[in-house]
Amino acid sequence: MPHEQSVSPDSPPRGSTQPRVQAFVEHLANVCEDRGARAILRRAAAFDPGEYVPAFPFVEPFLPEDTPESERRAFYLCAMLYAMHGQHQQGRSLAKAFGALWRKKDQRPSLEKRFIALLEADADGLSEHLRQIVMLLKEEAFDHAALLTDLRELMKPYTTERQNRIRARWAKDFYRSETRATDASTAADTSEPAATPLP
Repeated sequence: MPHEQSVSPDSPPRGSTQPRVQAFVEHLANVCEDRGARAILRRAAAFDPGEYVPAFPFVEPFLPEDTPESERRAFYLCAMLYAMHGQHQQGRSLAKAFGALWRKKDQRPSLEKRFIALLEADADGLSEHLRQIVMLLKEEAFDHAALLTDLRELMKPYTTERQNRIRARWAKDFYRSETRATDASTAADTSEPAATPLP
């Protein structure tokens, strides 16, 4: 069973951050096939990220020795959210998925307020706001690797210019219709062939 398999600390790619992030999400997909392991990661929602000891075996092997505490918390938060949600769609941000839900619900004000609260949340508040939003995204898949990449910056205990850019991008993704964005992209691309997705 997935939760009984050991992961060597050196097995995740170490050459760059993005391969490690992608490998971690693929690892979570495998782990969460086991109901017991998934339950452990979901129970971590009752604790601050990185403080639920039973979740350690599923995350620590992917964290180098010099991992900053903010990044460690980001990986644990991602693991908990994946266990709660379990639907991964590469290239579709959480903000896009939540924006699609908002439009399906006739732009319900309460959903928009949740999203605004997420944008305003600091590092300590992100976990609770994201947990509430992911619970609503039962039928909307999103890119968990992209979310983890953003969380590695957003979980820092101080404000950075990158954090502001991430929040601005999330707002654009939420309010812009996916269909309209796709049409605009297609219209703009008149001379070059479409990019081939990475394997």
